[in-house]
Amino acid sequence: MDSSEGLSPITYLHLASRNLVRNRRRTLITLLTMIFGIATLTLLSALNDGWLSQMKTNFILSYTGHLQIHATGFEASQNLSDRIQEPEEVSKLMQSYPEIVGWTQRIRTSGLASVGGSSAGVQVMATDPEQETWVTSMDQRVTSGTWLRPGISHDLILGYTVAQNLGAELGDRVILMVQRLNGEMVSDVFFLRGILETGAPQIDRSLALVSLNSAQQWLQMGDSVTDIVIRADIHEHTDDLYRLFTQQLSEHKYEIMPWQELDPMVRQWLEFSDAYGFVILLVVIILVIIEILNTMLIALHERQKELGVIVAIGTTRIRIFLMLLLEAVMLIFIGAILGYLAGSLLVYSLADTGINLTRFANAFEFFYMDPVIHPQLTQDSAVKILSATLIAALLAGLYPAWRATHLSLSQALRIQ
Repeated sequence: MDSSEGLSPITYLHLASRNLVRNRRRTLITLLTMIFGIATLTLLSALNDGWLSQMKTNFILSYTGHLQIHATGFEASQNLSDRIQEPEEVSKLMQSYPEIVGWTQRIRTSGLASVGGSSAGVQVMATDPEQETWVTSMDQRVTSGTWLRPGISHDLILGYTVAQNLGAELGDRVILMVQRLNGEMVSDVFFLRGILETGAPQIDRSLALVSLNSAQQWLQMGDSVTDIVIRADIHEHTDDLYRLFTQQLSEHKYEIMPWQELDPMVRQWLEFSDAYGFVILLVVIILVIIEILNTMLIALHERQKELGVIVAIGTTRIRIFLMLLLEAVMLIFIGAILGYLAGSLLVYSLADTGINLTRFANAFEFFYMDPVIHPQLTQDSAVKILSATLIAALLAGLYPAWRATHLSLSQALRIQ
């Protein structure tokens, strides 16, 4: 081998491996620290993904669906005049997309509910009793009484809190008062058939649910509606459906809103979740960088003579730089893989039973969460964790590798 060519790549790999096992205790401590850090990061990411998935599912199935279509301006005005006058134009598209597993038409308006001498402001929502069960889980949240019966025009379901505030019990006559399209105030008598308890205060304290056909007649709206609510087969298809409906429907007539835009609080929690995940990832990566940097600098001090010999036989500084960088990458790669496997095993062991936080159940219901969190491993989190650790390895190895290329040859070869 020509000395000007330096050492072969296999030799560099051998030297890097040999250095990692030269001081087994130090390497083992570094690996254990990394394994603990990456395993902890994996578990925290899985818990974050788990509760986020629960929140999405509960929020979507409790009321909103994955996608809602309104007449332009309705969500801001909440005025019946901003209605979909030809809902069949939209409804006929539902059969075209296999991603849609259910859809329903609704009418939403503000009103007043009265029982005896008590009254309370409510949001009157009219829906098709059968189609609604394909879109949300409201029928499963009726804790007392029964769900709306198809063809029965004066059935009423109230949210748990509003029923309490009114002192209403099953079978009671409840007077609902609303405003028609022409501004006329009208009232009608409904019979309380069920109490709805979702755990979400904004629903339980205001919802008054009636059948769509009776509301259309009562409000003199003909076949028009205010909402068309769509449920996708999986959350990830929401954006695809949004794009498809945006292309198919006139933006001047319709506004198409994915579930993230329908509740500012949920959107804020999604943003908080992303920020939380980033902070946890950043903290662990900083700890990994510090640990690897410390290990590499100590190893560099111990290997000055070896590096001096390598330089003396003609090895270029760039190859020395790459050799030291390779050591950092190898060390952190092994630690990252073992740490991720350890974290994955812990996640799988908790996946079925979950982590029970029932004592905080009331707070969790407010954020559409179940009291038992089931951690979930996702491809995105795996890519983030392993990519971040690789970047950390490169960052941690840069300075020691640079230091190695600037060693004084005479100082490195001095007699110890």
